[in-house]
Amino acid sequence: MAKRKQGLGWIEWLRGWMYVIYEMLFQRITASHLHNPLELPPLSDLTCIVTGSTSGIGREIARQLAEAGAHVVMAVRNPKAAHELINQWSASWHGLPLNIEVMQLDLLSLDSVVTFANAWNARLAPLHVLINNAGIFSIGEPQKFSKDGFEEHMQVNHLAPALLSILLLPSLIRGSPSRIINVNSVVSSAQLITLTRILLPLLEEEK
Repeated sequence: MAKRKQGLGWIEWLRGWMYVIYEMLFQRITASHLHNPLELPPLSDLTCIVTGSTSGIGREIARQLAEAGAHVVMAVRNPKAAHELINQWSASWHGLPLNIEVMQLDLLSLDSVVTFANAWNARLAPLHVLINNAGIFSIGEPQKFSKDGFEEHMQVNHLAPALLSILLLPSLIRGSPSRIINVNSVVSSAQLITLTRILLPLLEEEK
């Protein structure tokens, strides 16, 4: 019996990396005329949860939303790092006090997702924006699985954000019209992590 192909052909790899280069170069050029950062309107009537907000895009999202007046909840694995950022932002900010709080959330643990959602929903407060920004990406490392039994990329980048979104629906409904924003990386177009590679070993075990 012929062995099934588990990897990607060179055509798929090439197509993926060409798309990454296109996004990084050409779209950056086409957006070069925009102000950075874009000025936001007053957002004092909005409550926003931002996952993965201690670094990268999530950090800037949280900071700019807070400076625009929004109530920002930094949902992070490392609360200490988040509090340090808040102190830095507050020290350099000359407007009204920033309305930011920190709540612990580890997407590698579905129990943590449930605990976070239950704690927030218990407030019976409206949630206007959920920004699923947290994500991981590793290359050249052995495949890792969470304690819940899922491949780490699949859980952090897909399953946990989906669960969080569903569990927070009661609060999002209270904040209607609310929004769920999922932040993605163009690197996913390179197909370095694929469903085939993740699911094939599991399917083989079922035989």
